Amino acid sequence: MLVFAALLAGQKGDELPRALRSRLAALLPDAKTVGGKPGPEAVYDSANLYQYLDGGAEEYHLRGFVALIHREYKTASAEIEVDIYDMGLATNALEMSRVERGPDCHPIEIGSGGYAREGMLNFTQGKYYVRLTAFSDAGGTPVALEKVARSISARMRPAPR
Repeated sequence: MLVFAALLAGQKGDELPRALRSRLAALLPDAKTVGGKPGPEAVYDSANLYQYLDGGAEEYHLRGFVALIHREYKTASAEIEVDIYDMGLATNALEMSRVERGPDCHPIEIGSGGYAREGMLNFTQGKYYVRLTAFSDAGGTPVALEKVARSISARMRPAPR
């Protein structure tokens, strides 16, 4: 795994290996699930994560960050941001989740160690750390975020054999 992460280190996010980019893109919810229009997806790797997380990328690098896919959705009542981080190992994903969890968060039964607060829902599942954020003046974001989170979680489950 370290060799794979090292290979990614010198690549730009839009030049991620096709298989990795496809795996991450397959986890994104579809427009129907979110109830809004998706924007373009953006991908980041260790070489350019700082462009998205200005000042916060180092925390991810310390915990095995491999790649991130980001997409924004616009609904009639909210803007929803979806960030799916491949952290290489489940233990790395859980650790990143613990680092970012604030005291005002409450547990939620999605993935492992899921938690939420107004306008935010985060969870881990396997090697993935998922961050969902909603901006709305109309309220109702907890229900929308939970629906999106459950959709992503279902996409992460292994296919039946």
